[in-house]
Amino acid sequence: MGTGKSPEGEVGDGVRRIEGYLLWQRHLSDARARAEHALAPLDWLTGAEREDVVRRVADALADSSRAALRETAQRAVSLRREYEDRYAVLRRRVMGWAFCGLAVVSFVDGLLLMMR
Repeated sequence: MGTGKSPEGEVGDGVRRIEGYLLWQRHLSDARARAEHALAPLDWLTGAEREDVVRRVADALADSSRAALRETAQRAVSLRREYEDRYAVLRRRVMGWAFCGLAVVSFVDGLLLMMR
């Protein structure tokens, strides 16, 4: 049973998933690096304590990034829908005016032919 998608569409979906995964891995890595940098002055923490605090701070930063990414993705979908709707309205208007213009030109041409 196929998904109804073309091979190109499936490849595009796969590429987008890989890009998303790599982007998320970069966010996790950045969160960990920021957590380690923020905790560097706390030299009194033991290794296990430091690792636990770094993990907790990195998780909190990752959660914040996840929320921001979801919000951005939802806004992108919303904007796309909005612009597609506006484009459809604009296209209908342009086509309407083009047909009106064509009708006027045809009418004037017909009048000029009748006057000869």
